[in-house]
Amino acid sequence: MSVYKSFVSLLLLCSLWLSATAQEPLRYEVSFPNAEHHEARIRVHFNHLPEEVLAVRMARSSPGRYALHEFAKNVYDVKAFDGEGNELEVYRPDPYEWQVAGHNGEVFFEYTLFADRIDGTYAAVNERQAHLNIPATFAYSEDLKYRPIEVAFKLDEQENWKVATQLKQLNDTAFYAPNLYYFMDSPVQAGDFDVRNWTSSSNGKDYEIQLVLHHEGTEEELDRYAEWTRRIVEEQKLYLENCPILILDGTLSW
Repeated sequence: MSVYKSFVSLLLLCSLWLSATAQEPLRYEVSFPNAEHHEARIRVHFNHLPEEVLAVRMARSSPGRYALHEFAKNVYDVKAFDGEGNELEVYRPDPYEWQVAGHNGEVFFEYTLFADRIDGTYAAVNERQAHLNIPATFAYSEDLKYRPIEVAFKLDEQENWKVATQLKQLNDTAFYAPNLYYFMDSPVQAGDFDVRNWTSSSNGKDYEIQLVLHHEGTEEELDRYAEWTRRIVEEQKLYLENCPILILDGTLSW
C-alpha cells in the first residue's frame, strides 16, 4: 500500500509540474533602436524546456492569406543564450528554422527583423510607426504552441508611441495571448496614432469598436472619417443579419 501511495503521489506531483509548466508564458520583448532603417530587435524567452533541441521557426503563411511567404528572409543577426547568459550555438537546418542545443531549460533567442512593407501580410517599421503582422514578425516554437504568450514593447526611444492590438492588455506596453494561434491572428500597430470608439450591438450583445488611424488631417476630418467607417460597419452588419443562409448538401449557400 505504501508503494502504491508513493506511486500515486509521484504521478500527482508530475501532473502538477506539467500543469504549471503548461501555464508558464513565453515572453517576447520588442524594441526599435534602429527604426529609421526599418529594423526591430526581438528577444524571446523560451522557458521550462525539455532537454532536447529547441527548434525555432518563422511562419510561411498568414491568417487569411495562405500563399507561401518567405518571412525568414527578413531575419538576421540571430543569437541564443542559456539562462546563465552563456551564448549557445545556433544551427540552421533549413531556411525557415534555427535549432538550439545544450541549453539548461531556458533559451533567450534574439534577432533583428527588417521590416519595410506595410500591408496585411508583412511588417513595417519606420520613424512614425511599427505595423506588425505577427507571422511576419515573431519566431516561435511549434512544440510550445499551446503555451500562453506575453509580449512587451520597449518604446523608450519612440516619443508618444502607443500600442493598439486585440491582444489582452496587461499594461500600456505589455500584452497577452492564451496560445500561439490567438497570437498569430492579432496584428499590432504602434505609433503616435489617434483613436475613435463606438459601440455596436448584435444578437443582443454590445461590442466596442475601435478605429486606430495615422493621419495628417484635422480632428474634424478624423471625426468624419470615423463616422463614415461606423456607417459602413453598421450597413455590413445589417446585411449579414438579414442575409438568408441555406444549407444544400452540407454546403453553406447565400
